[in-house]
Amino acid sequence: CATISAPIAAPVATPVAAPVATPVAAPVAAPVAAPTGPCTGDSSTFTFSLNNAKTVECSWLTQNSSKTDARKSTYCAKSDVKAGCCTTCATISAPIAAPVATPVA
Repeated sequence: CATISAPIAAPVATPVAAPVATPVAAPVAAPVAAPTGPCTGDSSTFTFSLNNAKTVECSWLTQNSSKTDARKSTYCAKSDVKAGCCTTCATISAPIAAPVATPVA
């Protein structure tokens, strides 16, 4: 008859952690203010909406001399109007597109 013996433990080494590189933060550029350039005149394609939802061009701001100051005061305070109508609003510089950096792998 065959002799039955207790199982023999298989040789097992203590598990080791897989090699993992320490994570690093993704390169992120610090926020910067949008660059500005000189005003080159009112945009010929820019329009904006009045408080009553009517859409107008820059020339509307000055077409009625008795209302020019009030209109400029109200609408030139808005950044899009200030940029699109930089001559009419007497804006020294108008925003231009900020450069976009290509992400680094």
